[in-house]
Amino acid sequence: MTIKDAKNIGKDYGKDLPKGDYLDCALGHNPFGCSTLVIEELKKLSFHDINLYPNNDEKLKEALTEFWNVKNDQIFLGTGSMGCLQKINKLLTPGSIVLGYAPQFLPYVNDARLNGAIYEYVALRKENDFTIDVGEIIERITEKTSFIYIDNPHNPTGQVLKLEQIEEIAEVAKKKGAILIVDEAFGEFMSKKNSAINLEFPNILVTRSFSKGFGLAGLRIGYCIVKGDEMKKAISKVDFPFSVTTISLVAALKALEDQDFLRKTVEQTRKNKEKLIKVLGKSFHIARTDKSTPIFLCGGNGNTYQYFLSKEILTVPGEEFMNLDNSYVRIRIPKSAEEFIKKISAASAL
Repeated sequence: MTIKDAKNIGKDYGKDLPKGDYLDCALGHNPFGCSTLVIEELKKLSFHDINLYPNNDEKLKEALTEFWNVKNDQIFLGTGSMGCLQKINKLLTPGSIVLGYAPQFLPYVNDARLNGAIYEYVALRKENDFTIDVGEIIERITEKTSFIYIDNPHNPTGQVLKLEQIEEIAEVAKKKGAILIVDEAFGEFMSKKNSAINLEFPNILVTRSFSKGFGLAGLRIGYCIVKGDEMKKAISKVDFPFSVTTISLVAALKALEDQDFLRKTVEQTRKNKEKLIKVLGKSFHIARTDKSTPIFLCGGNGNTYQYFLSKEILTVPGEEFMNLDNSYVRIRIPKSAEEFIKKISAASAL
């Protein structure tokens, strides 16, 4: 990719956020923090050994092996799910075709392009509530398709594809010789049974993160699960040694133990989301979304981003996604739905 080409790369959202006393509904961290078990465990850490390289990644892999009923050599750790996606994208060659839909998680798209890929997409349409049409995606898969990128739950709408739909895509991708990447960064907000990790396909790569549901965004840790032998060998070649820190490994291992914290996070997120959509749905178009996911797409009238900014609420402007403009915003569910509603009701009614 040339410098000229790089100028056409889209802007990753979350950059250059306004400063001030805003209610943050933009960045995808967990507003409820993280498990107290993690906090207590980190307090016990001795920092005398920080000059040494991390050596406890096998413990986390063992825990994930048991949690997902997969094999140890099928697990690859990385700096968040994005770090895992960046490893995968190193397998791309100039001219490789990546198929997705738009709007979609832009940092992945940008990284694929920087690795020489051509990004093709199925446009999600407002008149269909931005619903993902699996049939339309399948129709676009050809023998020239290298990767198919599916974020499930979908970012920015928060809708969830059923496992059967992912399986349909995987079947066709396998026949066409394409790799299916399923990005489950928000995966803790859907049923564990719905994860693509449960599928037995050699051409599926599933990435997960400890940033969202588990609340470890600041520690940058995630993982990728790969079952196909050829893909495991390929990922091994681009997998860096010591790619995660000692502290993040300790925290992730303890976070995985506290499923109660995760359950409470999902429950409160669902309650807050229902309240916000009930209020905002009176004046804005709400794209198709799942009641349990912590994000949704809202807008349709004027400059929605500036509207919420005037109410001291930070959102992700639509212009930071492909196929959207600032008449739409992505809203991440806050800790308090009441605080959000109070802000938009303070000056004038919706």
